[in-house]
Amino acid sequence: MDRLVKVLLIVCLTVFITAPLTGMRSPVFAAGDDLGLVEDATGTDPRDFGSKFMPYYRYMELENNVEVNMFTLFGMYAFNPRFAMTYEWPIAMEIDYSDVNEFKALQLGIPPSDPDVPHVGPNPGAGGGLPFIDLDSGGNETGMGDLNLRFFLAPPTWAWKFMGGEKQMSLMPILETTVPTATEEMLGDDSWILSPGFAFVTDMPFKGPPLGLGFLAMMNFFDFDAFKDNDRGSTTRFRGRWFWMQPLTMPASMKNPDDDNYHVFDLSGLYMLTEFQPVYDFMGSDFSFWVGPEFGKIIKDGQIIYLKPGWGIDNSERGDREFTFEIGFRYFM
Repeated sequence: MDRLVKVLLIVCLTVFITAPLTGMRSPVFAAGDDLGLVEDATGTDPRDFGSKFMPYYRYMELENNVEVNMFTLFGMYAFNPRFAMTYEWPIAMEIDYSDVNEFKALQLGIPPSDPDVPHVGPNPGAGGGLPFIDLDSGGNETGMGDLNLRFFLAPPTWAWKFMGGEKQMSLMPILETTVPTATEEMLGDDSWILSPGFAFVTDMPFKGPPLGLGFLAMMNFFDFDAFKDNDRGSTTRFRGRWFWMQPLTMPASMKNPDDDNYHVFDLSGLYMLTEFQPVYDFMGSDFSFWVGPEFGKIIKDGQIIYLKPGWGIDNSERGDREFTFEIGFRYFM
């Protein structure tokens, strides 16, 4: 009951803080002012504030042999053309620690060299961070994870044109919050984490296809815990999510706007979105780096499928990601 009350209070406070922004009708939201706004056929440009539903499945292997499976409801809700929110909630999550050496030692009655399971990667609310002795002897935990909400604002005064007005770049303030909704302690952080940040997005400074059609987006966050369970460690870190998006082939709908067919097995509508994640943990002075190239295809106007493998690069922490694989779908509402 205490956990439920905390969750409800945090959700209510989040809504209370952000709700006034949804009703803003200042010149920032003037009709017809499109500076800093774009329409993106792939659903990957942060400047495209259209409502989308984007569920995905992700598999992760960590450096210490922990395996994670998760199915996540992900989407964007546009309150208006310049204010939007994304939600990201792992509604089915499994953390399997049965192959971790410390857990195997404990099962044999040998005191583990390190008593705690490390955090699962650097993302807020990812789980872990508990003593092995408190975990289920079956070697895994399943349930729901922590809820992530991210709020984007796109002020036109923070957007500029360049290359004779052909290209745009923008700065956007972001507030991300992670709410402790996990059904099992292992699956979340038992913390209310705030992550203020900003995004810098720019069209690539080239003329003509293919490079001239791409963009660079750099989202930067500072994570800290506003509230946490006493048994959990503190959170203070920088987290970057940097993207280079490059279209590879023209979508079928651009060649023929009346084309309403599905294009699954041809070469139209292909793109690559490479993500880089540098993370610096101020508490432990630890740095990690992860890279994931997303390969996507527009199968129909407003419908995209993608595959995204990822690898940790030169990481030393036991909870760092060694390999990840994601498959997802985007549907424009």
